[in-house]
Amino acid sequence: MENNSYTLVDRIDYLEFRQNLLILKQPCHKATVFFDLNIDIYLEIREKTKEFSEKIVCGEGLKLYDYEKLIIGIWPNISNYPSACSLIAKSLLDKDVFNLIAE
Repeated sequence: MENNSYTLVDRIDYLEFRQNLLILKQPCHKATVFFDLNIDIYLEIREKTKEFSEKIVCGEGLKLYDYEKLIIGIWPNISNYPSACSLIAKSLLDKDVFNLIAE
């Protein structure tokens, strides 16, 4: 159960993130994939994504596969929907960082 101690910024970020996922998803992708994505999972993914992005900027040779493993480690249910991790990466990572890991 979610608590009410989240900041307004965290709540808005979470809502924008969910909206972006729905906009970016492929037409064949079911929106229900993201139904159980709650704010706690989102905040953990956001934090780990920042750390991942910093590693890329510092020159670590990480790829999309590494990001997918990171996301699946946080939210195992997403492993049933292979391209969902790419959507999350597109939504949360800086465009240049995303392009580096997608090469």
